[in-house]
Amino acid sequence: MIPLLKSPVPNDLGLSIPGNLPWFEVLIVIGFILHLIYVNIVVAGSVNAVLFEIRGILKKDGVADKLAYHLAALVSIHKSIAVVLGVAPLLIISTIYTQFFYPSTILIGKWWLMLIPLLIISFLLLYVYKYTWERWRERKSLHLSFGIAGAAILLFVPLIFITNVASMLHPEMWAGSKGFLDSLFRYPTIWQRYFHFMSASFAIIGMYMYWWGRRRSRKSGEAEFLLAQKFGKGTAFLFTLLQLIAGPFLLLSMSKEVRDHFLGGSIFHTVLLGIAVILAIALIILLYKLYRADSRKLFIASVTLLLVIMGLMSWIRHEVRELYLAPYMEESPRNVQDGAGKVDP
Repeated sequence: MIPLLKSPVPNDLGLSIPGNLPWFEVLIVIGFILHLIYVNIVVAGSVNAVLFEIRGILKKDGVADKLAYHLAALVSIHKSIAVVLGVAPLLIISTIYTQFFYPSTILIGKWWLMLIPLLIISFLLLYVYKYTWERWRERKSLHLSFGIAGAAILLFVPLIFITNVASMLHPEMWAGSKGFLDSLFRYPTIWQRYFHFMSASFAIIGMYMYWWGRRRSRKSGEAEFLLAQKFGKGTAFLFTLLQLIAGPFLLLSMSKEVRDHFLGGSIFHTVLLGIAVILAIALIILLYKLYRADSRKLFIASVTLLLVIMGLMSWIRHEVRELYLAPYMEESPRNVQDGAGKVDP
């Protein structure tokens, strides 16, 4: 049983939730999954584009260079979708957890406000990276610098979101906080969450590259798409396997009270995590078979299983958030609702 704690901010804000709370909780899980898929493609895709261009330069590999160009083009398409799909989960989390989300945002206020400028700069750099590919073919160092800078910003931006979310789960640690840089090492799960996020990103881009490369290679047979197909399935297998390290690493970094719920303290939470782990192992087996031999059926089964696992992990993420905040929300008006699903202030 998690003991009741006193929040440093008032629970009674006098605000009503403008809708049905359980429905909002379903929407935040679904919305986060959709947002995460495109974010994974954009972040890991920009990194892979840079890596393949470097490979093309060092090995004088024209096929790798062409694949890098195609990846840069894919990133430019998917980035706008990722941004748009991020609006819903952001609005919902700020509605459900107002008294926790807003203080944690204020504590890293300057860097939170920097999100928009950082994304604008990154997108502009990646636009230059994409559209100067042929023009700067003889100036590869200059061209590559734009790709590296754009990808580096995209690798940094998730840390701001992760810090914000980790901070809102620990109101007892807000006192003495000195901003974003201090928060990076103040809250216990930030780097474990980042490791988990990045391993998931490269697993997702691997699946995407395999599907995209296989589809394009069947139409044109060009070497860069065959390379994408081969690289994609290998990346998907490797980083999905890495998730078996990242997941427990994150779980062990959580508070004892929350961790114990998933390790036998609660049948519901333990079963939920157990199902996710079993399905993850099954996915690794499928991806290994896919790596050994191309198969449309194996790929469809892998994608289906991946989506189910992402749904479970997003649900677990929500349960973790609820468990962390439960001691502060026992007296919160969000737990007392009228028949219309709104809080009775």
